[in-house]
Amino acid sequence: MKHGKYGKKFWTVPRVLQIILVVLLCVSMVFSCTSYGKRMWNALFRAAHLSHFTADLPENKLHIHVIDVGKADAILVESPTASVLVDTGTQNSAGDVQRYLKARGIEHLDAVILSHGDADHAGGLSKIMEEIPAEVLLCSAYTKLPDTDDLVQTALPGTEIFLSDLTLEILAPTQSFSEENDNSLVFRLRYDDFSMLFCGDIQENAEKALLESGADLRADVLKVAHHGSNTSSSTAFLQAVQPRYAVISAGEDRNLLPRNAVLKRLQTENIRFFRTDLDGSVVISADGSGEIFITTETAGLCGGE
Repeated sequence: MKHGKYGKKFWTVPRVLQIILVVLLCVSMVFSCTSYGKRMWNALFRAAHLSHFTADLPENKLHIHVIDVGKADAILVESPTASVLVDTGTQNSAGDVQRYLKARGIEHLDAVILSHGDADHAGGLSKIMEEIPAEVLLCSAYTKLPDTDDLVQTALPGTEIFLSDLTLEILAPTQSFSEENDNSLVFRLRYDDFSMLFCGDIQENAEKALLESGADLRADVLKVAHHGSNTSSSTAFLQAVQPRYAVISAGEDRNLLPRNAVLKRLQTENIRFFRTDLDGSVVISADGSGEIFITTETAGLCGGE
């Protein structure tokens, strides 16, 4: 304790405590620069409703948000004139999807597209649509949905669906498979010169059927099938798609997805990939002229070409 000019007492911080505080500050700064630290701060800011990592995304571009919902799928396609949700995550993650849509100012969807009826793709449907209605619900002819109504439309392979400035080329399933995953709706989304291939949870048999169909599978971005399972994303399939980028929606799971074999195949084909289990939500942005930019929840803008 020391005395000031007028005899008043004031406290000084002991030297040891100063050193401890400086060390803690340095450790905190280093941790904040890691992916885990960034995710923690982003989560805290979101919880406090202070900011959203997509707040600075430019307007008048296509933004495809692969939302981090663990080992599940929920993808928001947001163009200048349309909003589409591809899969809805699980029932437990529906609230996270709702909050994400609200953060983007979305109160109405032009369409919800379900790849198939598994709980990790369609489980959040009812809860989400109670709060954020959609004009139409698109699914394959082999998807079994409870309590379907007049919103449901079957997306048939070989057809194109136009949603404002978005075009969906429906590619599969062209036949009924014994495995529900192989009956996933497969489509290529086009926005001017940009394209992205959505594959649901298709596995080896469905991939082989797609290759044999002769369909043009080329796309700028690939949504990796089945959360990076080794039953999908064969070398032949990746070479047919020729994507510049790939995104894997995955989370902590006993199956240890994505599998290393899939990651190695992506690397061998020089495909830059992102993972929601490490990168948080991933946003692919395009203006339709060939430029693509990637923004992740943990690292912000990750560049593009």
